[in-house]
Amino acid sequence: MTEGELEQRLRGHPAVTECVVVEGEQLIAYVVADETDRVTEFLTELVPRRRLPEVVAVVPALPRTPEGEIDVAALPLPVAEGQRPAGGKGGATSGSGSMVVGGTLLFGFLAFSTTNVLWPSSTDLSGVPLPWAALFFGLYLFECASFGLGVMVLLRGRSALARRGRSAPLTTAAWLALAWLLLAWWPQDNFYRLAAKTDWPQQAALVYGFNVTLMIAAAVLVAFVTDRRR
Repeated sequence: MTEGELEQRLRGHPAVTECVVVEGEQLIAYVVADETDRVTEFLTELVPRRRLPEVVAVVPALPRTPEGEIDVAALPLPVAEGQRPAGGKGGATSGSGSMVVGGTLLFGFLAFSTTNVLWPSSTDLSGVPLPWAALFFGLYLFECASFGLGVMVLLRGRSALARRGRSAPLTTAAWLALAWLLLAWWPQDNFYRLAAKTDWPQQAALVYGFNVTLMIAAAVLVAFVTDRRR
């Protein structure tokens, strides 16, 4: 059963005037209705248990774009009891933001500390004069930080993209593409630094393993951004 079919079932309840179903880390049904319990009981009778929304959120109205379409990105994120939703349009909690920053720093540090283990001497700057050595060292830090952020996007990013209202397959493709655009720089540059310029098989493998896939990932994100919302 798709999100659209769930929405049709919800609209069949006399107490529901508007609704939208969003699938990310959770399957969330946003409804304009009088009572959550009545809607939940109604769904339990008609929908297979595996497709029941994990959250049925009653909202006073569904936000809409200037064109009159439901603005999925502006829907509030349901929060656990005791948490306060952050301000802003569809914002995450402050705890969620802190977790992303902390995870980025942690995985970035792990990447930095294992670089010379995985690619010995790939970041050796002993023969590079200042200020160029400092600039290259900064590049290595950026690559590791990008990798750390990519890991966090992979772990937590799909739900944020799902709230943009695109189809589930396109949302998944965009989520993986965004993660790869951030993850790839750290291994790519280290492999390239150690690859012989005339080792054509290795150069071709790197080009198709990284450069081409990064182009495809960027194209997927273009498709995601330009696709019309459901």
